Amino acid sequence: MKISFTHGKQNKIHISIDGEYKFTVDAEYWFLTPYCRMSEITSEEECEKFMTEIGSRYAFISGLRVLSYGDNSRRDLYQKLLRKGHKAEYVNNALDTMEEYGYINDKRYAENTADRLIRTKHMSRAGIKSELFRKGISAEIIEETLEKLEVDPVAEIRALIQKKYTRYLGDEKGMQKIIAALRRLGYPWSEIKSALSEELNDTEAQFDD
Repeated sequence: MKISFTHGKQNKIHISIDGEYKFTVDAEYWFLTPYCRMSEITSEEECEKFMTEIGSRYAFISGLRVLSYGDNSRRDLYQKLLRKGHKAEYVNNALDTMEEYGYINDKRYAENTADRLIRTKHMSRAGIKSELFRKGISAEIIEETLEKLEVDPVAEIRALIQKKYTRYLGDEKGMQKIIAALRRLGYPWSEIKSALSEELNDTEAQFDD
């Protein structure tokens, strides 16, 4: 197995095996490895070690590029790197390193996601649970995240109604639209009913004044 490399942009090293491009890694990493001084590897064991080490670093660098656009759960990042063509073994090695460095953390991701869904969408606990499960967060972390939430579901529903659906209040079709939207966010009928009742009572009180 013949090894060759060329310098790329932004301190990148492009590595070829037997004349065919295979990996891109950072120069700081590459020149600390013994491989930068080798032109050929003949041992099958050493070849396998080389492919695993360099392939894992390549996946790591690619993962950092994905994270530069925003935080990801481990499973989401795993799937994205697979779609980019990285080998599953190398991806798992890269993700282990990222977890060790704190670049990915499912617990942190779950807490931030839950907070964002409440602030921007006024989503229910059930809706948050479903979204985190879809992102590959473990049941244990999801439960820990939900336990920390201090949310008044009726208040969240009312905030959402006031933000998006006030014009539909008092109209039967409009009310059905509100209810359907809230059910999609995971709210049960009992909480929806309470919130609508309070909102309608306050609206009528405003008119009475």
